[in-house]
Amino acid sequence: MNYALDIDRAITLALNGSDSLFWDNLMICVTNTFSWSLIIVMLLVIIFRNNYVRDGLIILLTIGLMIFVADRLCSGLVKPMVARWRPTQDPEIMYLIDVVEGYRGGRFGFFSGHACNTFCMATFLSFLFRYRAVTITLFFWSVTTTFTRLYLGVHYFGDVTVGLIVGILIGWVFYQLYQLLMRRIGTPRYISDQCTATGYKKLDMHHFLTVVFFNYIIVLLVAMARGIH
Repeated sequence: MNYALDIDRAITLALNGSDSLFWDNLMICVTNTFSWSLIIVMLLVIIFRNNYVRDGLIILLTIGLMIFVADRLCSGLVKPMVARWRPTQDPEIMYLIDVVEGYRGGRFGFFSGHACNTFCMATFLSFLFRYRAVTITLFFWSVTTTFTRLYLGVHYFGDVTVGLIVGILIGWVFYQLYQLLMRRIGTPRYISDQCTATGYKKLDMHHFLTVVFFNYIIVLLVAMARGIH
């Protein structure tokens, strides 16, 4: 166990921080949930453009319940029960951590809520849309967001690894529950060669990819602007 913990610390320290002000600013921007507001709005548009209002509301309620369960499991149960210090709070290595803009997070970090929440969202939406390019993009977003937690030193590598595994499992479970419910009360969907296997317009999938691309550009510009100031 001590050997595994030593490896965990070594990987965390290797991925933590840099000598670049630009990367510091970029990681602070990416880790902020608000920076992805444009993508969230686009997801809402796609869901309601491709579903009846009732079905769209069921999807939103399912996602909301999924995020609530993931958050309570992580922050409400596991973190206080395991009580593993964040690297930035751990007396053994806190002075070795490159802290960015004084950001240290809360006391405990196992397991990562960012990793869990983003991966459960990516998993659920990937099953919902069934479009390969969107699936790759969603998981890329999850990986980049999760990586910021290591860069900023607020999680150990083990924290984010467990978080992403739990997130994928939660996303899969909630999609199965959603499917079970829709089989009972759902509206039949018209599928054509212009739609994905689950009935979402491919054109909307392309619009989503465009919004994600521009969202990343905006985040980069904000990070550069922060560096100037």
